[in-house]
Amino acid sequence: MRIHLLLALSLCTILVGCADETAPVAMDPNAPPTGPLTALAECEEPLDAEPFDPVEGAELHPEAVVDSVTPQGPLTSMTAYVPVTPVNIRLWYENRDDLEIIIIEDEVFEAELLVSNGEHRTYVKASAICQTGSTMVATVAEELAAAELPVPAGAVDALPTD
Repeated sequence: MRIHLLLALSLCTILVGCADETAPVAMDPNAPPTGPLTALAECEEPLDAEPFDPVEGAELHPEAVVDSVTPQGPLTSMTAYVPVTPVNIRLWYENRDDLEIIIIEDEVFEAELLVSNGEHRTYVKASAICQTGSTMVATVAEELAAAELPVPAGAVDALPTD
């Protein structure tokens, strides 16, 4: 009897795990929030301010609305509002074939990434501020100045090599 139960549970696990979904639920910004993000407030319309253009070489989510740009020597930092969750932002970067993902750290409420397009590196930190929206801080540098970029704690593999 136990063997039949174990086989039935295994089969259910395999069938559910292999079910064909055409798009992950997390990639749908219109999907209702799930899990811990439901503890956050519903999102309001972002402020109606004139957005800045992203910095050359920066790899930003296409829905990012840049609200500040700060040059800092070889680095340029930007802040932005993105009307999706940090998980959606991470998935957007992971689905890009033209970027090298150097580091990813995802904690549902927050995602950190370090990516390279071959000429520039972009460090992104996205934090959930409401159920379906995030603030994003992105810092970009030319690949030669990449050692100056912040990286997630303990990410020694993110340092450029000569």
